[in-house]
Amino acid sequence: MGKVLLYASIAVTLATAALGFINKGKLDASKADLAILKKAEENKGAAVEQIQKDLKSTKDKLDAETKAKEQAVAQADAMKPDLEKNKTQVADLTTQIAAKTSDVAKLTADLEEAKKKVPTEGVAGVNPLEETVKQLQAQIEEGKVVIAKQTTDLDTAHKRIEDLDKEKSTRMASKMRNGLEGRILAVNQAWNFVVLNLGDKNGVIGNAEMLIKRGSQLVGKIRITSVEPSTSIADIVANSVPRGVNIQPGDNVIYQSIAE
Repeated sequence: MGKVLLYASIAVTLATAALGFINKGKLDASKADLAILKKAEENKGAAVEQIQKDLKSTKDKLDAETKAKEQAVAQADAMKPDLEKNKTQVADLTTQIAAKTSDVAKLTADLEEAKKKVPTEGVAGVNPLEETVKQLQAQIEEGKVVIAKQTTDLDTAHKRIEDLDKEKSTRMASKMRNGLEGRILAVNQAWNFVVLNLGDKNGVIGNAEMLIKRGSQLVGKIRITSVEPSTSIADIVANSVPRGVNIQPGDNVIYQSIAE
């Protein structure tokens, strides 16, 4: 009987040890899995943070480009009065040169007539008429140089203004289609802006406001700040999002013009 109990005790001890070993192996495996999951979560967080930084950098760059274009258009508008002034100056110079050319022709004729009447051989000094003709010719050449430079400057400025006016007219004539729909591709909560899957080719224009919808529920508004061919960046309008609601990728956006 004692041997039976001893064998039973040994068997129980071995079974307990085996179970303990198995449980320890499972525990170690679980710890390893948790470590892997934790590492993956950390990597995911770092990746999301980098994406948010990249989005902010892209938004800043596009905002700067948009501001530069607006400044260029403003400069073109400011250049127009100077351009008209320069045109007037060129016209005046052209008239003056025409008048001086006529004077030179008359003086040259007078000089030739005087030479016929009064021989100049052996007479010391400079003929006053010849000196006057030379001075007028020098003034004409100088005037031609000035006109050539101002004409070049005017042509350059005129071309620049034409290009900027065309760009301005295109933007002013642009009109977003009422009912235009898209969706949010990414959200930067820290800097309060979103990236849309709509762009210039869809008719999106800067500074337009769009509604954010989740299903049939209105969850906020956005204002377009930068437009690319296939995407756009928009700021989330302050106080347009209800308390407790977060704008998410996949939310729909729609343009609804009040005037239409």
